[in-house]
Amino acid sequence: MKRIPLIVATLFLVTNLFAQKENTGTSTKAKTTFGIKAGYNAAQIKIVNETSDFVRKESGFYAGAFVNIPTSDIFSVQPEIIYSSSGYDANNNISLLYLPISLRFELANDFTGFIGPEAQFLIGTDDVETQYFNDVMFGFHFGAAYKITENIFVEARPYFAITKLLDNGPGNYRRLNTFHIGLGYQF
Repeated sequence: MKRIPLIVATLFLVTNLFAQKENTGTSTKAKTTFGIKAGYNAAQIKIVNETSDFVRKESGFYAGAFVNIPTSDIFSVQPEIIYSSSGYDANNNISLLYLPISLRFELANDFTGFIGPEAQFLIGTDDVETQYFNDVMFGFHFGAAYKITENIFVEARPYFAITKLLDNGPGNYRRLNTFHIGLGYQF
């Protein structure tokens, strides 16, 4: 927990040091853009019960859309909607709807960093009883993107859950963290 403020402070310092653009005298106003993205979703489910705790790792895919709203030359706000499906246990999948809001900042050499809060909504599971599942979960994400061309980029982001996916009484819970890596197209 002590590392999070240090990471945020470092990201903002790096942004201010390396993302300065040369003033050429011509003003180019940034415009709002839209885009789509898809990729690989790695899910990490931490399972804690009274006698043990362990981590189950599953994989899946994600797909979504976003709108990027510039607020200055180097900062923008990007709300997204992302559908994700990944394994939950050996025989079942879990489907979630992610709603992240990213504060994006330009770094050097076509790199962009971002950080922000995220809400997840449980859409469903295959055959798992969802009586004790939380329908809405909250957490935060951060990551980086690299522009391959003017419209195509690759990005990676971990999501860290603050709330629990499953709360089955004291000492029995499950927490879901994910890692997305994928390709996007901005138009």
